[in-house]
Amino acid sequence: MKRCNLILLLALFAGLASRAQLVNDGAIIKIQPGAVLFCSGNVENKNAGTISNDGKLEVQGNFLNTATYTTATADDSLIMTGTGNVTLNAGASTLSFLHINKTANSNFVTLTNSVTIGSKLIYNSGTLSTDPVANPYTLNAAAAVPFEFTTGREIVGRVRRTGWTNGAARVFNQPNMQVTTNGGTNPSEITVNMIPEANAGDPALAEREVKRKFGFTQTGGSGFTADIRYPYLDAELNTNTEANLVPWQLIASEWNGRLTPVTRDGTANYVSTTGIPAADLASEWKLADPRYTMNATALLRGPWNGATMNTNLNSGGIIPLSQPYNTTPFNYTGTESVGAIPNANVVDWVLVEFRKPASGLPADAASATIIGRKAGFLLNTGAIVETDGVTPIGVDISKQGAGFMVIRHRNHLGVMSVSLPSNVLGTYTNDFRSLTNSYKAVGASSDPVMLLAGGVHYGLWAGDANKSGVVNGTDISAIKNAIAASTTGYVLTDVNISNSINGTDVSLGKAIIAASGSGSTPGRMRIATTNIPDPLGPEE
Repeated sequence: MKRCNLILLLALFAGLASRAQLVNDGAIIKIQPGAVLFCSGNVENKNAGTISNDGKLEVQGNFLNTATYTTATADDSLIMTGTGNVTLNAGASTLSFLHINKTANSNFVTLTNSVTIGSKLIYNSGTLSTDPVANPYTLNAAAAVPFEFTTGREIVGRVRRTGWTNGAARVFNQPNMQVTTNGGTNPSEITVNMIPEANAGDPALAEREVKRKFGFTQTGGSGFTADIRYPYLDAELNTNTEANLVPWQLIASEWNGRLTPVTRDGTANYVSTTGIPAADLASEWKLADPRYTMNATALLRGPWNGATMNTNLNSGGIIPLSQPYNTTPFNYTGTESVGAIPNANVVDWVLVEFRKPASGLPADAASATIIGRKAGFLLNTGAIVETDGVTPIGVDISKQGAGFMVIRHRNHLGVMSVSLPSNVLGTYTNDFRSLTNSYKAVGASSDPVMLLAGGVHYGLWAGDANKSGVVNGTDISAIKNAIAASTTGYVLTDVNISNSINGTDVSLGKAIIAASGSGSTPGRMRIATTNIPDPLGPEE
């Protein structure tokens, strides 16, 4: 058998330089402690070849091992340096110490097989990739093996940590790609597949997203939960507001947001959450801003003056400083409030909802399908804004995709949009002043909105003085009782929102019932009814 020993002694040599490729075809190469074998080209160890490395092997080209690569001291170093893109394949051998230190960060070191690190990874420069889009290769290391990264460096693709135990945060692709498991029976290993935008990391579906995707798999374990830290780059934000980012999970082709609990660090560029059930790890994950702008315009019949809406409640100083929808049937527990009404154009508070039934059908958009709600101000132009009185209202939603916008007011009948498509910008737009933009239920007794004076715009039906979702004689009685009791203030029976309860409220209520179009059958009472499914919910 042919045998060749190459012994590099630190006392005799500072290193061995080669400007050609090094191919070991059946020989034995020994690198002793303190010695350096440097190759400016490719290194290939094949057939019955052996590289016994107890020093340092520096390679500026590809490294391919299909034979035996060993170390007696477990202190070997394989150092990938130089310019250009290269490949790394250690075969069945373990690399005790892998050091990635390419000339530029644009120089790739790409795995062409799975690689296992036994003692340490140091990653200074270049781009280390497991080629995750084209191949299933992994970079493997025991959970206790330290990974050291220069700022800005991260591993593209799959990193597997073995020998897993609960209770300790483990670093994967970069310092802020961390996983901790707790409770239950811990898995034996966890793999993270993290793909940045620059490496085809575009999450599934055309929805709002940070341009980076994550995948998780585990071997064994049950009943545990995971705390995960998700990193990102500023360049990947893609119109998302950094301060609002939350993790999202892809379930049955629908993105579901994990809105709480969430911790964000905009300086270190990560978002973390806790308590993810083990069964949820197998999904695709991403980051995105859940706050969608609701570009909504709506008018109320009560304060309509033919051109805009009156602001009598505002000028009279009786609009409450906190949202008023914390009572039945709205049962909204939001804490929206102001120190003062922001401007003279505010008409009243309104409640904005977004509903997303699994069927996608408007008839199924019951209160149980609400995925986001928020109270804001209605301006006299019909614009619905945040409590600053200017910004279009934004609602945090828990699911992405097409759905239905709902506008509710305390003594007007609520209205729901037709289906609104989702988009990557995080906006939904609907003009409820148009009849065609409002959903009418099959067999509904009245249109979802009524034509206002002037014959151009539509507005929400007034007169729901008892919040029943119907305007009928019961509401007229309630208004009359309020007049008899000399009721004043911010009350439901002020259906024309004039800051006064009198005969004009009664007249408006009767006019609404007369205009509803229902009850034309002899002996049947006319009523106006909301077209929102189950308007008496939800319970929060």
